[in-house]
Amino acid sequence: MRVLTANIWARSGPYAVRAGLLRAEVGVLAPDLIALQEVEDGPGAGNQAEELFGPLGYAVEYERREGSYRADPGIAVASRLPVRARQVIDLPHGGAGLAVRIDGGSGEFWFCSASTGHGWPHEEVLREDAVVALNAALTELADGDPLPPVLAGDFDATPEHASIRFLTGRQSLRGRSTAWTDAFAVAGEGPPATWSSDNPYVAPFAAAVFAEPVHARRIDYVFVGSPFTWRPRVVVRSARVVLKGTAQAAPSDHWGLLADLGVDAVALGGGRGLEAWEETARLLWPDQP
Repeated sequence: MRVLTANIWARSGPYAVRAGLLRAEVGVLAPDLIALQEVEDGPGAGNQAEELFGPLGYAVEYERREGSYRADPGIAVASRLPVRARQVIDLPHGGAGLAVRIDGGSGEFWFCSASTGHGWPHEEVLREDAVVALNAALTELADGDPLPPVLAGDFDATPEHASIRFLTGRQSLRGRSTAWTDAFAVAGEGPPATWSSDNPYVAPFAAAVFAEPVHARRIDYVFVGSPFTWRPRVVVRSARVVLKGTAQAAPSDHWGLLADLGVDAVALGGGRGLEAWEETARLLWPDQP
């Protein structure tokens, strides 16, 4: 199963050029699921995600978000797999998640496109509130599922920030803890940055606003729900930064992240994890005491 997350920067910048690049590069990558952020509505009753990816055979779920710092202008999921349900998750301080229940053939699971809503470096405390709420909502939504949820989006925080450290089990927040698998951290290939001054749309902004002519951060992620909360049935095979375009033109100001996930890709343990470990160990080492 191939998953892509992409902040598509609404219709900003040289959109006529960007739209062609977005559609062409996504068409080549052929992800099964796409988490999309900064998605505009229109034309008419449609939306930007349908306009871009509908011709490629994707069904789109879209949620318009209005108001400054409310995951504006909208958030979406594009899927080539059947969608059985959807749930909007409102986050503190205006962030949002759009979760859809996907029939992946080997079972149903929740796939969520998310934006924490606040991107400036000094606003990490707001992102902390958002990820604690997002984790709680998705854990409740996917309670009892045989497959873990998959969470993807623009988190505006690097792996060193507390919000990402919380999601990946490296620290607690607000008296709570969790442990999602960061796809790039476990199977990333190549340079990790998804927002970089090597992007022609980021370079002038980073120089003028951050006072950093050279700037690079990894702030877009694909996460898989913990094998200790759900069964360990999803393996991250690979992850890499994509949708990079050229030095003259890119699909968006954010580069995308592509992850290849294997469902039931480990034969040992039958997907039962820790509860079946003693049985698995006896199979591997029958003469152990």
